Amino acid sequence: MKYFLIAVLLLSNNLLFAQPCPKSGNSTTPEKKRLNVLKNAGVNVSTSATPETLPLKNLITSKKRKDRNLYADGAYVITEGYLISFEEEGPEACNCGKAKASLKNGDVHMYLGLKKNAAKIDCIVVEITPAFKKKHLDYETMLGKNIKVSITGYLLYDFIHEPQAINTCSSCAGAWRRTCWEIHPVTDIEQL
Repeated sequence: MKYFLIAVLLLSNNLLFAQPCPKSGNSTTPEKKRLNVLKNAGVNVSTSATPETLPLKNLITSKKRKDRNLYADGAYVITEGYLISFEEEGPEACNCGKAKASLKNGDVHMYLGLKKNAAKIDCIVVEITPAFKKKHLDYETMLGKNIKVSITGYLLYDFIHEPQAINTCSSCAGAWRRTCWEIHPVTDIEQL
């Protein structure tokens, strides 16, 4: 009984004093805080908002190029491609390190390519956020490997990944993505 009471007290203490994760996550620099605010943007879009069509081939080019200034963070866009793979993610700075992949309470990282079975390095990253999951409880039914989809959401330049992106890496041995541009957060997914 004594151990039970101690456990209850510890649990209630954690629940009472647990702080929610702010939109800026747990980052400490102004640039990274701003990035997390963009990553944690809402997914409810005004019915009067019209996304700009952005062909996927404009984001995924065959040649290395500096692309940081080609687009604007926060631009509302729609593109089409093949959903190559997807994975529930765990702790990240944007969720204060609190998410667990097994609980499915973090982002879902998805790779969008120009053709079926594209290599991840020839894809862009698009991300479903917890806000999308709350709005679309059936989000997993929208996902499938090598299916053609339309993705709507907000452009984001995730500068944290410059060393891992072909377009920005200097020593590209660890590169696993084509560009730092993402659609994050995704606001809509439609299977085509």
